[in-house]
Amino acid sequence: MGRPSAKTALVKEAMARFPNLPIRTLARYLVYNHPGVFASEEHVRNQLKYYLGANGDRCRQFQPKVDREVSIPPTWRNERTPYKLPKGKWLGLFDVHIPFHELKPLEAALEYGKKQKVDGVFLGGDAMDCAAVSYWPSAIRRDLDREIELFIDFLDVLDKEFPKAKKVYKMGNHEIRIPRYLQSKAPDLMGIPLATMDTVFGFEARGIDTVEHSEIVMAGNLPILHGHELARGFSRAVNPARGLFLKAKSWALCGHFHTSSEHTERSIRNKLLTCWSVGCLCDLNPEHSLVNSWNWGFCIVEHDGDDFEVTNKRILPNGVVA
Repeated sequence: MGRPSAKTALVKEAMARFPNLPIRTLARYLVYNHPGVFASEEHVRNQLKYYLGANGDRCRQFQPKVDREVSIPPTWRNERTPYKLPKGKWLGLFDVHIPFHELKPLEAALEYGKKQKVDGVFLGGDAMDCAAVSYWPSAIRRDLDREIELFIDFLDVLDKEFPKAKKVYKMGNHEIRIPRYLQSKAPDLMGIPLATMDTVFGFEARGIDTVEHSEIVMAGNLPILHGHELARGFSRAVNPARGLFLKAKSWALCGHFHTSSEHTERSIRNKLLTCWSVGCLCDLNPEHSLVNSWNWGFCIVEHDGDDFEVTNKRILPNGVVA
């Protein structure tokens, strides 16, 4: 007997994998998962009925034996490799939320970074608000084109103020609003080069490295997150930095909580572990959170490949403070 046709092989495989499914359901499964292979659902039903002996005793003698080799299925797991921040002194800007940024605090942070002669600028997530594609209803005017224009203006300012500095942009929970919106409203645009943020903002031409929202950034031995990556149920505890420590069990730094805080504990092996949360550079009293404990801030992170130093700065209306 010759080798079975591709259609027959698919039918037999489905029969073996789902031995308890009704014939009609199996037929729908095959047509759905192999479009273009089968002429119609009715055609597949007839094949299944034949192979399952549902056409009567006369056909049961031709019922083929169905054998299926089984093995552990391939994993869909994504292997994530941390992005290694180049050595040097970095200005860390978290939660700018353009176009809902605050001009004076943002200007103060950039000016401080220039005085420190930083080697790089790190955008730690939510640099752009993406309010126009937010899931949450709002009275705010939705205008994605204008948001994009203003964010391009901000990138131009960074290029002007830090012409020789390396730029790294880690996506936060607000930036992923765009791909999630496309996935929900226009899935055919997903993955199209002209529809990606990299193309629109010219990250490659600007020399900006982009880091996915689910990836961790390492500044030497210091893990840097945006903050949304922490598991649901994350509590501020006494402050965001302590909550981060309880999750990370390590040194770590994050934004997302719009609050400057620090927490230090000594391990049983006498290792001093500190976590930091960094303040924001946006409106402190937005429509969705009129009363909160946020503050303006930024950070300086310096590392030599292993050791690191963090300076967490707050900003008051009269300027930068320790």
